[in-house]
Amino acid sequence: MKDVFWTGYCNDDRHIAIGKIEKIVSRYGYITDFKQFSDISLSIKIELEELNIDALYDSLGEYISLNDFEKMNSSSKRERVIFLNTTFVKGTGDLRIETPAVPG
Repeated sequence: MKDVFWTGYCNDDRHIAIGKIEKIVSRYGYITDFKQFSDISLSIKIELEELNIDALYDSLGEYISLNDFEKMNSSSKRERVIFLNTTFVKGTGDLRIETPAVPG
């Protein structure tokens, strides 16, 4: 069976969004890998049982805008992989983190 690929767009700040997305995903499966591409986008690999895919899509869709997805309506417990690519609308392309000056 093929992996599932979703594309999403988020209006929240990247730091807030990552926490919320992680919380939603943890209700249905596990994040097994992620990659950040500056502060513009994030790629997440999610593993979950097939029967949870539709519920995860609905829950994520309440928070971020997702591409269309044809519901699976499955009751299978086999493990599936979802790749979620999220673009942060407020991203600037700069992932630098400001570090305060240390006295000394």
